[in-house]
Amino acid sequence: MNMKKMSRQIKKGFTLVELLVVIAILGVVMTMAAGVLRDAGKGRGIESGVDLVEALVTEARATAQGNDTYTRLFFVADPKDTSSKSIHLRYVGVQMLRKGEGKNAISDGTNVAREGKWVMPTAGVLLPPGVFFSPTFSKPLPREDGVTETMIGQEVTMLPGRGRVQIYYVEFDERGRFVSPTADPLNTTCPQRLVLINGRLSNGRYSTDGVSPTDVIKEGREVRPAGAKGICLWPSGDVSLLRTEEQVFQDER
Repeated sequence: MNMKKMSRQIKKGFTLVELLVVIAILGVVMTMAAGVLRDAGKGRGIESGVDLVEALVTEARATAQGNDTYTRLFFVADPKDTSSKSIHLRYVGVQMLRKGEGKNAISDGTNVAREGKWVMPTAGVLLPPGVFFSPTFSKPLPREDGVTETMIGQEVTMLPGRGRVQIYYVEFDERGRFVSPTADPLNTTCPQRLVLINGRLSNGRYSTDGVSPTDVIKEGREVRPAGAKGICLWPSGDVSLLRTEEQVFQDER
């Protein structure tokens, strides 16, 4: 009799309430795990973006030195492109100045002909998904001499397979030095930050340059994108990594 009773209890299994409790616990665990993985992915994405930009700076400098000419690191700016495959502030590449020859070669005082054609020696690439270049937050590093003019140029240029597009760019001379956008040797070149942010294409409340940050930091009336990182270009062409928000948003003196 006792054996039959025990058998009936075993066959009953879990009650509906017990199953609902287990499902609820699994749901909470899965939600927490997804959040952790999502945050980790965002962090790795922007870190990969910084590594990519640093590598392209190295390519631009090496190309300039190897070809005795000027080069650019550029970011495409096309806020009207809101497609799922948008390249707005995500497409980045290197351009090289193919110098003019003979009577078309004009020196600008640095022994480099400035008349010529900008070409791409290698194909451009996209920043990781959800990572964008931010012209607004890419400000010069504060200097004691008070020079604060941005060293980021803007221009319309021709890109293979894409036609005429607007770009933001920084420039290097034939020695691989970071120079002002006009490449005028008389201009003082400030250390320039190139900042990447996590975001999405949107003209929402906190959007800048057609991109809304995924998360924001509010300090009084000031709103900044959370988790921003980047690099700082020095006049020598050397690069410093901006791994903390304090470095990215260092205030002017």
